[in-house]
Amino acid sequence: MGVAVKDFTRGRWLWVVGIVAAIAIVGLVSVADPLPVAERASDRRPLPFAGRALLIASDGDMVGTAYSDGKLNRLSGIEDALTVIDLPLPAAASKVASVAVSNSVMSWPQILATAPDGSRAYVVEVRGRPPQGVQEYADLDTGMPTGSLLTVVDLTHPGGPTVLETVPVGRNPRQIAISPDGRLLAIGVEEPGRELLLVELVAGRPGRRFSYAIADASGQSARITSVGWHPSGRFLALNLNDREMAFFEVLTDQKAATATLRPQGERLVTGVRLGVGRFSPDGRHYLLTDLKWGERPLGYLLNPRGELIAVRFDAGPALGAKHRVVCRIEVGLSPEGFAVSPDGLLVATVNMRRTYLPDWLPVWPGKARSSLSLVKRNPQSGQLTVVGEYGFEGVLPEDAVFDAAGRALAVAVYHYREPRASVQNQQLTVEAASSFLETTSTSFAYAAFCLAAASGTLTR
Repeated sequence: MGVAVKDFTRGRWLWVVGIVAAIAIVGLVSVADPLPVAERASDRRPLPFAGRALLIASDGDMVGTAYSDGKLNRLSGIEDALTVIDLPLPAAASKVASVAVSNSVMSWPQILATAPDGSRAYVVEVRGRPPQGVQEYADLDTGMPTGSLLTVVDLTHPGGPTVLETVPVGRNPRQIAISPDGRLLAIGVEEPGRELLLVELVAGRPGRRFSYAIADASGQSARITSVGWHPSGRFLALNLNDREMAFFEVLTDQKAATATLRPQGERLVTGVRLGVGRFSPDGRHYLLTDLKWGERPLGYLLNPRGELIAVRFDAGPALGAKHRVVCRIEVGLSPEGFAVSPDGLLVATVNMRRTYLPDWLPVWPGKARSSLSLVKRNPQSGQLTVVGEYGFEGVLPEDAVFDAAGRALAVAVYHYREPRASVQNQQLTVEAASSFLETTSTSFAYAAFCLAAASGTLTR
């Protein structure tokens, strides 16, 4: 799910384009894009992708460059969907099935969660569908209809994914995460005084709800930008207002039918524009990205490389818990989502770079290609080491997930600048960043899906 220059109005963009033209005069926009391009695995050998199923939520309401120019470029017959690809791949006859599920790319890629047993998928809407015939908004953020829905999908039906129910949960639900035991959903909404919602699951269906007020460091209503469960199921991590992060212990009382949040240690101010956050599989570290966009419009054009940050998580007594940043390293431009291998030793950041810029803008560094950064993680110290960065075609890559073996990576690409085959056509493009093989013992590859992919997840 890409969040790019959604807060620009048309007037601001005219101003920005004027500045861009001035910069072009002095020759700064002719900088070459030095990224090496990934070799196609299909030219070398079939790439195995292990697991039970790969799930992709796709947004059919806009193209990625709508963030910058407000033009949705909607196509007749294309709707929001949840797509399920049976694994492993390659297979003699891989099954691809889709079901209509309202969702939106206007959030970080945390709109899709799956039950631990793989029986259910849960998708939050984020934003609603524009009225029929609407193809442009002067301001995308204020123009797009408000969302409210949580959709529950049955993944066990022989005929393919089936919607079980759709229920309203609050204004613009932007993130969702399921507890490791499958009993609670954590959902971030845009409602002052009830910014966080915990939904109890009974036989996989939504039951009782618990709402919580989440404030920022100044005591004002916070905007939740990421939510993640600790592997123990005892703690939640929240990214707030693009800069802060906070941990909470979740205390449940089944007899009293209550769930209480208790702050776990002090908050940290860790970045400029924080993206997705999630815990390492061993629970020692909380990993998160910082896109480094800054607060000014030009920050989207002249942003520096982003960062991957590792925070040592303290699960000790709440009052004395001391969390600390143990490592922060530069990765590619605009790192949005990322994936952690099942063993926790590898991290792959998905870097949008500047592919959100529209086609009519003059050549600009970082516009032509997206990239992946492969990072080694030391599970004891939390130290991160960049192995390399590899470029690939595609606008606003949203999310990534390793396969069950940790030897391949699926990347959700919002769309391509040139038309290509899609997952709906049951064609899967698999490519490999082969030069990484020389420096790691783990194969690194990615599967690029040509659809408006908002988020992806794997059931093992």
